[in-house]
Amino acid sequence: MTPERFNHKMQSELNRLLREEVITEATYEKLIARYPTTEWDWTSLGRWFGLFGAISLATGIVFFAKELFEFTAVKLAWLLGIVMLAFFAGGFKLRNTQFNMTRRSLELCGAFVLIGLTFTLGYIFSTGSGNWPALLLIDLIILIPLAYALHNVLILILSAVVFFCWFGGFTGYDSGWGAYWFGMNYPLRFLLAAGVIICIGLLHRVNERNLLSNFRDFYKVWLSAGIYFAEMALWLLSLFGNFNLEESWWHRETAAELLLFNLMWAGGNIALIVLGTKYMMRMLRGYGITFLIIQGYTLYFWHIAGELGIVLGAAVAGGSALWLVFWFEKQRKEKQVEA
Repeated sequence: MTPERFNHKMQSELNRLLREEVITEATYEKLIARYPTTEWDWTSLGRWFGLFGAISLATGIVFFAKELFEFTAVKLAWLLGIVMLAFFAGGFKLRNTQFNMTRRSLELCGAFVLIGLTFTLGYIFSTGSGNWPALLLIDLIILIPLAYALHNVLILILSAVVFFCWFGGFTGYDSGWGAYWFGMNYPLRFLLAAGVIICIGLLHRVNERNLLSNFRDFYKVWLSAGIYFAEMALWLLSLFGNFNLEESWWHRETAAELLLFNLMWAGGNIALIVLGTKYMMRMLRGYGITFLIIQGYTLYFWHIAGELGIVLGAAVAGGSALWLVFWFEKQRKEKQVEA
């Protein structure tokens, strides 16, 4: 293990001890200074490059094969099945080695090919219903257990993306691709789903001390997905309200409704910043700060910039953006000096 990796692990462990109130903040500050890390999070960077590489490799193989062979749907299904098994076999061969990122990337490639395989089989055995979200549900049922069986957080991230596509597609298909589903528009239904996912993430976090001890930090994927869905839903609701295509007066947004959703959005982000600071979770603080800034700029361009005119409006927006960059840089340097 490299010193940088060791320091990251020590920082994570110290953050956990502080959250569980095993050590005091004073003790935490003294100990954390002994395990400095560089500004670059190489593990995170490698994870995202691995994700990009997996997508590119899977796509490249498909296009390369298409150039060389004349496929029927049945032949393509067989080929995808073989390629999928090859990826998972490669990942299995690298288990218990130092190439964890390579193993996870190979398994992720296999997961992507699995999605391609289900859609190919769906095309072959199509009944003409056009119910493509059902194929994503099949993938979701397979991918989530697979992520836990393989201890692969990348597949869990892919599962979150598949859920987003399935849930939006399923609720649209179920309502005949209309705006409403059980009285909820797209933003509102995703806000409800986000609440459920956040609860799952919190339950996951609590049980990582015992039942889910082998899946430490998997809760971050659940929590991050839920928060992201909620942020995007509240963003749209704060702009348009609980909009609908139906001609019903109670669906039309009012100033009070928009104010309510804006207060919910701002209050949620402030809560994320407070909780992130209290429990030493940079992810929560990052979401809270980022979307508070997005909300500020959204309201500015939606209600104020047009009144100021193009030149003055752009000048205010640009000047405030530069001030934010300067302020964040100042905060970063102050923290480095304190460390």
